[in-house]
Parts: sequence; structure tokens; C-alpha cells
Amino acid sequence: MSNVIAMALAACLSVESSNGIDTLIGDGGLAVGVLQVHPVAVSEANRVERIMARRQGRVAKRWTLADRRCPVKSAEMCRTTLEWHYRRGVKCPVELACKWRNPYSRCPSWHRAKIERAIK
Repeated sequence: MSNVIAMALAACLSVESSNGIDTLIGDGGLAVGVLQVHPVAVSEANRVERIMARRQGRVAKRWTLADRRCPVKSAEMCRTTLEWHYRRGVKCPVELACKWRNPYSRCPSWHRAKIERAIK
């Protein structure tokens, strides 16, 4: 895993979980776990994993909504999503970490500021 992906993942953990408290539930119960994983993030990680597995000739992993409560599986989902965007040209750790919250739209400035502080 590249250092950029590792930095982005660490920033996401810091911002989303207060550094690893795994009992978090946010956004009215929609976001769960150390990385505040929304159901749509599970779907996106599964979609990306299927594409990457097919390209690499391997069997794809399959995450469930229950996996959001597992810190290891949540990190796998996040890492998979970040790797996808890194391979698609997002090389800045701040930009990459913002892709976890908003993979295909603009990251809010308040969230970007939190990511920037976490990376510094």
C-alpha cells in the first residue's frame, strides 16, 4: 500500500472515529463504526472490489452492512475505495481522504479542513 493511501486512511480514522473508538453511530444511525460507514459506502466498496478482483483474476470479497461494526473490515472497505481513487489519479492524501466521505462529489470545506488537520 502506498504511503499516500496509508496517510489518507489514518486521516479518515482520526476524523471519523476519534482515533479508533469502535462503538460510534452517527448521522441519525446511518453511519456506523470507526470509519462512520454509510450503507452506500458498503455498496461502493463492493462495486470497486468486484472490478478490481475481476481485473486481477481473483475472487472478490463481499462486505455486508454488519461489517461496518468491525474495525478491520471497515478499514478494508475504506482502503479498497481509496486504492480505487488512487489508481484513478488522486495522489494528494487530503483529496484521497475526502473521497471516503464523498467519492464522486465535492467534499465540504469543513470536512476537508478536518482532514488537513489530521494529516498535519
